[in-house]
Amino acid sequence: MKEESAYIGFPPLPDTDHLVEALIHSPADVRWRVVRDLYRIEDPAAREELVQNLQPYFLETDDFKVRYRIMLALHALHNPLLIKDYVVVKGKGAFKRSELESYGNEVQRLIKEAPSQDRFPVVDFHIHPKLPDLKFFSDMREAGVTHAVILATDTDPTDVDRPEIREKLRKNFARSPMSHSVSFVNILSQIKSSLYSYTHVTNQDVADWVEDYPDKLFGFGSVNPSKNREYVEENLEEVGRLKMRGFKFLPFSQFFNPAENENMNLVCEYCLRTGAIILSHSGCGAGPFEIPEMSEDAHPGLWEPLLKRFPEVQLVLAHFGAYSELIPGIWFNEVLQLGKKYHNVYADLAAVNWLLDREEAVREIRNTIGFDRVLFATDYPLPLTSGVSLAYLVSRLKANTNLSEEEKRQVLGENATRLLGIV
Repeated sequence: MKEESAYIGFPPLPDTDHLVEALIHSPADVRWRVVRDLYRIEDPAAREELVQNLQPYFLETDDFKVRYRIMLALHALHNPLLIKDYVVVKGKGAFKRSELESYGNEVQRLIKEAPSQDRFPVVDFHIHPKLPDLKFFSDMREAGVTHAVILATDTDPTDVDRPEIREKLRKNFARSPMSHSVSFVNILSQIKSSLYSYTHVTNQDVADWVEDYPDKLFGFGSVNPSKNREYVEENLEEVGRLKMRGFKFLPFSQFFNPAENENMNLVCEYCLRTGAIILSHSGCGAGPFEIPEMSEDAHPGLWEPLLKRFPEVQLVLAHFGAYSELIPGIWFNEVLQLGKKYHNVYADLAAVNWLLDREEAVREIRNTIGFDRVLFATDYPLPLTSGVSLAYLVSRLKANTNLSEEEKRQVLGENATRLLGIV
């Protein structure tokens, strides 16, 4: 099978039968491994053959996880998404083709070279790896992003069928003004469909990416604390086995209150033993979780009991508590006060980079949490849906007149390298 010249250093592709077999029968937690291979197929006829072989399984399977994996595969086969003038080298990231000319036929020498030490590292602390390697790494290269934290998402649509969760959602929605115009059944359907999309990323997915680019990526796994203790313990073991650097939590869609959930003690004890970092969504969620009453578990103040008990566990509050389409900046001040009180609290700027354009917000950050605990983050690839590039977000911060040069360096990379232990 002929492979794209834009992918260098990867093992040869398996044949069509092996690709189909893997997509149909691999464990559910292996979603992106084979799909990433599909982007490397150059021959349109080979891609079309795979499409024809996969379509019957998509219609026949009863396993929604397999169906979504096939959907992801079909999308990859129909959209190779090549990036002009760029190639991706396993372990190294993206390069312009002209940069590789000096290596000639010895590109393998590049793969074996020790990683260069970036004088001014730029770290995106909040990325969802939902695009092919070539697109992801070429965007990083264009932006000057040297490292990225990539995140798993452990959410489960069957959680909505649990009586205690359904009742909790019903009560929360009943308090919303929207309950007068939209039925709870409609909202419940939206929630369920949002909890496992075809771009869902598992712990194994994240581990696979990090294994391929260990000098560029840091992986955060995810575990759903609303499940039973045995489930949480098994997932903590998996995160350790896969050598993840931290955890990504989504309290609103994992249906747990950090202040009340007993399994969070297990997580924090694990973090104490291993140095793992917690990154938790704070603010409203997307879709049905834009309704503030439906996202109350993501209120940053609910972390305070754990911060008191575990002052050495590092907590990053994603979105600075500010994400909300209806009420922008919804819990921003709560994050500031929490960060002022607890020195193990950080905040990332994913989806709320606009905060730094506001003089008052910058002043409040400077006087409370401080810019030594603010992390550059983008929620990539979300900005792309609005036509905003990763490069634009980096350049916008570099040009920000509200921050000093030292504060810019801290936010863009120094804080993250200290937190992650990047030498």
